[in-house]
Amino acid sequence: MSQNPTNEPESVPRDGLAAGLDERAADGRMPGRRGLATRQRLLDATAEQLESCGYRDLKVIDIARSAGTSPATFYQYFPDAEAAVLVKAAVLTEAWHEELRLLISERDWSGNPDAAALEVVDGFLTFWTDHRAILKVLDLASMEGDFRFRDLRTWLLNGATNSLMDLVEAHGSDMDPKAAAGVIIAMLAHVANHRPGLERWGVDHDALVATVAGILRHAVIG
Repeated sequence: MSQNPTNEPESVPRDGLAAGLDERAADGRMPGRRGLATRQRLLDATAEQLESCGYRDLKVIDIARSAGTSPATFYQYFPDAEAAVLVKAAVLTEAWHEELRLLISERDWSGNPDAAALEVVDGFLTFWTDHRAILKVLDLASMEGDFRFRDLRTWLLNGATNSLMDLVEAHGSDMDPKAAAGVIIAMLAHVANHRPGLERWGVDHDALVATVAGILRHAVIG
């Protein structure tokens, strides 16, 4: 885990996120429809390359080739490979900040807390699996002290943390709401990161989900 909190309830700096969502080309101009489509292909190719190589080994020529274009075209949109990764991370973070919050809050915690907890854990693990390449970079760069990626990771989990904190408080759990939310969200992220290894070790997937869900249910209901 990062040395910095990954789920602080306070607001986090949004400068990096805003920069990542800026669709202007490297020369400051706003691309047209075809230009935006090319930019998106480059971002998708960046995530695809991260599936098979490390973040530090990512090369512009490989991204461009995967996107069916040239390095010269890549540099029209991004100054380097790291910038493309940062943009892809910012887009993912903005899209899922609210989704992860709703994943926790829009469950039937009063009527069926067992099912609610299972849905949250299963949804969280699925999200992490679907976006593991970018999320792996957020984790590693955060641990290395890169504040840009750390702030994006914090913002990604911020909504879920606040939502869980409110639930714990509302249901009168015997746990401290802030401590419970921080620990549970950190646990979910950690388990999601290590799920493949745990399953290779022999931990059944359903048993893994049920175990984490049981901890989550106790945190909310008490």
